[in-house]
Order: sequence, then C-alpha cells, then structure tokens
Amino acid sequence: MAAGRGRRRQQRAQTQSNLETATIAQQSARNDLRRQTQAFEAGASARMQVDQAQDALARAEVALRQASGLLGLQDEASKFELQAKRQAFERQQLNVQDLLRQVEELAVRSPVDGQVGQLFITDRASAAKDAKLMSVVDLSALEVQMQVAESFARELQPGMPGAIQGNGQQWKGVVSSISPEVVNNEVAARLRFEGKLPEQLRQNQRLSVRVLLDHRERVLSVARGSFVDEGGGRIAYVLKDGRAEKRSIRLGSQSLAKVEVLQGLQAGDQVVISGAELFKGADSVVISQ
Repeated sequence: MAAGRGRRRQQRAQTQSNLETATIAQQSARNDLRRQTQAFEAGASARMQVDQAQDALARAEVALRQASGLLGLQDEASKFELQAKRQAFERQQLNVQDLLRQVEELAVRSPVDGQVGQLFITDRASAAKDAKLMSVVDLSALEVQMQVAESFARELQPGMPGAIQGNGQQWKGVVSSISPEVVNNEVAARLRFEGKLPEQLRQNQRLSVRVLLDHRERVLSVARGSFVDEGGGRIAYVLKDGRAEKRSIRLGSQSLAKVEVLQGLQAGDQVVISGAELFKGADSVVISQ
C-alpha cells in the first residue's frame, strides 16, 4: 500500500510538471505571436511567420488543456480510490465488530453471582443447543431451613432474630418465611443471614439454629414438664411437708426448657414436673421417700 501511494505521488508530480511546462510553452507561444504580429504590422516580417506563430499558440493551448485535464483526471481517480479504500476499511470494521459480537455470544455467563456447583459436560466436549453446562449456586440467596415443632410454630413470626452456628462460628439471622403446611407435626421455616454472607458455606450443610421467640427479665419460671401439657397447664403439684398439694396455676410464655408462671406459685416452691398423672387428680398426696 505504501508503494502504491508513492507511485501515485510520482505520477501526479510528473503530470503537474507537464502542466507547468505546457503553461510556459503556451505563454511563450503567445508572446511570440505578439512579436510576430507587431513585426508584420511594421512591415518587418511576412504574413507566413504570423500564421506559424498562431499555429504554435494553438498547439500550446491544446497541450495545456490536455495536461490540465490529465491532472484533473488523476485527482478524481485518487479521490475515487481513496473513497473505495475508506469504504473497504469501514466494511472490514463492520466485519470485525460482527466477529467480536459472535465471540461475545460464545461466552457463557451465569445470570447470578455464585459458585459452580456441578458440571454437566466435560472439557472440550461438543454440547447440543440449550444443553446444561453447569449449575451455579447463588450464595447471596442462601438461607437456612429449620424444622419447628407445631406447638411452637404459632409463636414464630417473620423478622424474629435468631442465631446460626456452624464451622466454629456464629452469625446473626432473621426469620424470613414460615411454611403454612404441617408435616409430621412439624413446620418448616427459613432464616436468612443478616449482614455480610459468610463464606465457606454450601447447600445441604447442617447448621445449628436458635430463634429468640421472646425475651423477658425477672420472671418466675419452672422447668418444663408433663404438667404443662396435662390439664392444659392449669394444675401443678407443689411439695410441702412431705405432701404434694394440688394448686391452680396460670402459665405464660413457654420454651423447650422452661415455662413462665404468672399465678399460683411462688419463688422457692418445689413442683412435680413429671409423674403427676399417678396422683389421679387428688387434692393432696403423701410422698414417701
């Protein structure tokens, strides 16, 4: 391409030189015709010399027009060639853009940020259209599922705080959803991580979960026992002077380990938390050691 440009410059320079030579020749022929005409009018030369000078001027003008026209043709040819080269360059740019687009379409991108879970195809193997290549786990949406006893499910509410333990660490969590379906006397609930998502977690990993249903200070409580479920938690037997006396009580909040006592008991009372069904509802029972 550089050699072609150099050749075109050389040709134009030659044509420009020819045009300048023709211009000089035309001017010289015009001057000679003026001198011959003045000499003829003065009677110093013959008519034939004037005619010869006119013919020489005509030839010089023809040569000048030809040189000028040739230079114009070369300039137009250069413009057309430059335009053709520019169009060819633009076509190549479009081809490159189309190839880049095709290469871009070959890139495999996951719709979510996460970790590769499973590969469904080996490296460098041919894949059919719309075939599965891999599975990606969206760790930003990772949640912990827990099974809650039906008796406690009614206490759960979305937004309740919780604690998640695993891998020797503990993270804060929040109850995100509660299933309305009861399966095997259990309800499924989910906790999402609060704040930054922990690393090194995976699907189906077992973790320990604790949800704070309620928090109360300075309450009277006893260990949870069978008396809570028997009789609806309205009766308890209190040990006093070797006897178990029946009392009416009223319970409040309950957990797996303890229950809150609102009425019927005082601090320091010893309560029969299991085996009270053997008393058969008696008001007072003697306890033998």
